[in-house]
Amino acid sequence: MENDEHNKLLIKLGTTIRKLREETTSFSQEKLGLEVDLSENQIRRIEKGQTNPTIKSLLKIAEILKVNIKDLF
Repeated sequence: MENDEHNKLLIKLGTTIRKLREETTSFSQEKLGLEVDLSENQIRRIEKGQTNPTIKSLLKIAEILKVNIKDLF
């Protein structure tokens, strides 16, 4: 049961990041990756909820998207 909740949270996080990326910056996944020093593939996996990003990565993403980290959740 705990894994289901964890997976749902990661999917929600990824969906929010994708939405913010598309609406606020119009960055591609590649461009966001370059800005936060992650690969395009890592950004894709984060947005699909397939990986658990570090706090450091989330802080960088929030900074580039010009939102507070809490807005990602």
